[in-house]
Amino acid sequence: MDNNKQLLKGSPSRDTFKQMHKTLAGRFYACDIDFVLVENRPPYIIAFLDFKLPYDSVTFAEVLAYNTLSMVAPVYIVESPNPEMGPFSIRRYLNGVIKTYPTKPHITLGNAETYHDWEALGEWEAKLRKQRIGKATI
Repeated sequence: MDNNKQLLKGSPSRDTFKQMHKTLAGRFYACDIDFVLVENRPPYIIAFLDFKLPYDSVTFAEVLAYNTLSMVAPVYIVESPNPEMGPFSIRRYLNGVIKTYPTKPHITLGNAETYHDWEALGEWEAKLRKQRIGKATI
């Protein structure tokens, strides 16, 4: 990855768009996925990551999205009280059952793995990428 891409941060315009959608088109459900890990040779999706603060819940819309996305590649929930420093707890999303809104969805997650800092999280990602080699999604 080149230096210009490494320096990119979240887009304020994207955040404004999401907030405006909630405000002006609020009767429609939506969610975002925080990060998609991709490989370039061959090009395919490694995994979908969604970041949560401790005690954030998984929403109805997220369960719908996770269930669909998990048919393409694994979905992981990354949780941390401090996204700049860690520690990070990672759990694979296994499945979710949507009843009717606003009933809270029931989800099943894999066992938590804890990584104390970004270096350890990078090692987890490298291992995941190595495991996913050749499991192209396109």
